[in-house]
Amino acid sequence: MAGSGKTTLAVHVARRLATSHPDGQLFIDLRGHDEGNVMDPATALVVLLRQLGVPAARIPVDLDERRGLWRRELSVRRAVVVLDNAADSEQVTPLLPVTASSVILISSRRRLLDLDVGPPESLSVLSSEEAVRLLAVSAGEERVHADPESAAEIVHSCGYLPLAIRLVGSRLAHRRNRRLVDVAARLAANESGLASFGTGERSVAAAFAASYEPLNEVSKRVFRLLGLHSGHYCISMVAAMSGLSYAKAAQTLDELVDRHLIEESEVGRYRMHDLVRQYAREKCLETDSDKVRGAALANLLDQVMQLSIVATKSLNRLVDIYGDIGDVVPERPDLVPGPEAVDVDWVERERGNLNLFIELAAKDSFHGYTWKMARVLWRFYYVRGYFEDIQLTHELGLAAAQQSGNGRATGIMNNYLASALTKTGSHQQAVQCLKAALAVAEASGARGDIARIRGNLSVVYCVRGDFQQSADLAIAALRDLPRRLIGQVRVHLPNVGIALNWLGRYEEALRTHRLHLLWARVEDDRYQIANALSHIAAVRVRLGEHAQALRLLRSAMVLYAQTGHRHGEGDARNAMAVAYRGAGQLAEARRQHELALELTSLSAEMQAECSALNEFGLTLAADGDIDAAVRAHKRALDLSVRIDNRYEQARALAGLAEHLLSTDPTEARRHLERALVLIVPTGAPERFEIERRLATLKQSTPTC
Repeated sequence: MAGSGKTTLAVHVARRLATSHPDGQLFIDLRGHDEGNVMDPATALVVLLRQLGVPAARIPVDLDERRGLWRRELSVRRAVVVLDNAADSEQVTPLLPVTASSVILISSRRRLLDLDVGPPESLSVLSSEEAVRLLAVSAGEERVHADPESAAEIVHSCGYLPLAIRLVGSRLAHRRNRRLVDVAARLAANESGLASFGTGERSVAAAFAASYEPLNEVSKRVFRLLGLHSGHYCISMVAAMSGLSYAKAAQTLDELVDRHLIEESEVGRYRMHDLVRQYAREKCLETDSDKVRGAALANLLDQVMQLSIVATKSLNRLVDIYGDIGDVVPERPDLVPGPEAVDVDWVERERGNLNLFIELAAKDSFHGYTWKMARVLWRFYYVRGYFEDIQLTHELGLAAAQQSGNGRATGIMNNYLASALTKTGSHQQAVQCLKAALAVAEASGARGDIARIRGNLSVVYCVRGDFQQSADLAIAALRDLPRRLIGQVRVHLPNVGIALNWLGRYEEALRTHRLHLLWARVEDDRYQIANALSHIAAVRVRLGEHAQALRLLRSAMVLYAQTGHRHGEGDARNAMAVAYRGAGQLAEARRQHELALELTSLSAEMQAECSALNEFGLTLAADGDIDAAVRAHKRALDLSVRIDNRYEQARALAGLAEHLLSTDPTEARRHLERALVLIVPTGAPERFEIERRLATLKQSTPTC
């Protein structure tokens, strides 16, 4: 690409080869990027022959004779020839020798695809370390070594592009009193755009312009539009954005790749260097009207949303998706699903890029696309444990819904945002979001939404340890579900069963989870089947039926692996560890606990991490590792206090009290008393064991 240091590298290599090729060191600028002033092969041959010392009178007029003379002269020499800025293969071919005695180095901004020579080498940008060294050469070693952090920020803002670094370094060299930290701040703020990297002919913008201007009008327009998005594109996105056919878009992208204006990071996936994108964006703002840019972005965002709907089809029930976002009709039906295969793996690869599209929609006030794309991607993010992504995208979606005055969309965003807040321990915020969503649903009389939101509220209360309130809400959600939405029963059953399990109502919990399993099996929903098996196993664990629980959990694990449901896998491994502990297989129990903690930590599920830590503490104690058990319970206590989970706080205190009985019975008693106060309101059956231990301790501990 322009500014990557092609000429500098070619000249450097030529100088290194000068000793082994002493019969000539030749250089010629073929002006390949200057569309109106490209040097023709006949003229280039004259220049090269004169550099070899051939008198002008000996140089023939006929092109073929000149080429013959050039090849004869090179055949008896060992020379190095730099053909700089080649336009195309047709320009270069007459200049190539027929013998291998000389070395020819060719640089070009275009890929020369039909030259029968050695393999081409595309120059990448510099590494961070190389870029800082180049800045030091330009701006001064002492200044760079005195402030390495600012130097690193400067080269990052330069996109590690050699030309940009040299221009910034040169400016610094002429301003000895200017601090690197100030330059870094100005570049990061991008106060003057590409003008920060030189002005006039000696600038980054001028270098890019020399690659842009020779393009045809279609390629120029596509190039400019690509500057509107900071992430990657696939071919169908570019086709939608530009209004081109898929084939024409692919052809245009190939031309831009050949000219090193974009890069194909992997097959069918394209992106721009940051500075090239900045140039393309500036050209777009300068050339294309607001209407043209707005239409291009709308078509692009529509294509991204349609691809996302298709890709998440295996996870989402489309009836639920369209029930929330409406029956959206693609602007370009010919591109959906089109030639590109999109599935859940595609969403995984594009995850960061899809977030950027939602940010782009929010920034440019495409309110509908902002919240609808967030909603489409929610389940993928949820089952993969990407709760930070849910929070990022749904906060943007919520703001967009509010700005557009769409009450139902505001409720939908609040409802799904609450799922991430719940998983990451922000329970109070989750309750506020759900109550806001519930108010919208109740005002509109949307009974299905009311049931869904109450069910989600039951989940928040459950992870806070309010098991009775959780069960009451979950049962109310089931009871109030309208007959036309009877299919949503499958969503609410697990909430009822989980709350009943924590309350110690095991037979009722089993009946509920079995009904959920039946429903999921009839619909052949592997995601729900895995959940149902895991929930049944959790009840079996609490009943002490460890062998049966392990069989169920192994089946669930197979399905979690198939669906990529990492959140479910963490819960299942924790339950599996407890079952192994109950079966006396402590080494395997410890291994499963460690895997569960790794998964919950990666997804930032604080409630699940609390539970895993408390169970791990019990396993460590059973294995005789008391110090490690105490550390696990202390970590669980700290975390459960942060997220206000009274149930896990009580369990952590009870676990710590167990290890204080022999050394500090008074402190153990205080821990148990605190645990009892915390656990009684939850309704959990563990309170009876804490009461028993406390009574025993009171009998053996004298009061002062």
